[in-house]
Amino acid sequence: MAYKPSMRGKGEFLDIELDIRPVMNLMVVLIPLLIASAEWVKLGVVEINAPPAKGPSGGAGEGENQDQAKEKEMKLGLKIAIAHDGITIGNAQALLEGEQGEGPTVPLTAEGKYDFELLKKKLIEIKKKIKGKGFKDEDRVVLTASADIEYQTIITVMDYVQTYEDENGDIVALFPQINFGSILQ
Repeated sequence: MAYKPSMRGKGEFLDIELDIRPVMNLMVVLIPLLIASAEWVKLGVVEINAPPAKGPSGGAGEGENQDQAKEKEMKLGLKIAIAHDGITIGNAQALLEGEQGEGPTVPLTAEGKYDFELLKKKLIEIKKKIKGKGFKDEDRVVLTASADIEYQTIITVMDYVQTYEDENGDIVALFPQINFGSILQ
């Protein structure tokens, strides 16, 4: 018994060429539009140094020679500590006092925000005082912050600490080498 052939297969075959011009026109328009509107990634890299890990030291004799060499170098040891009541500037010997005496060097503004412009002004004064005095670390600052300080605040302080604009309008390095310190709580 033979099956009846399908009636669908009896239709006429049309020989039509594909018109890909509309697709090509779309690509010609879309590719430059996508390239022009794409956001190209710009990476800003700031070299920082993490605090050293605490561990066993090398030899005893080697450490003594290093200590003697370190004593001969003049070091400023500038430190900036970010806390909830303001920003404190100091070094290994002393803290720079604020306008009111006790408290942070750069207190919060009346609105309760950090005064980054005052911080930069005080750092410029420090930079001018130490310029040419022979400090080995005159371009270095150690930045510390309380554990619950916002990340954006730390980044903003880093931006204000690195450079400043002098009287001639030139951008001058302030303290471009930033190290992170740790606060013991």
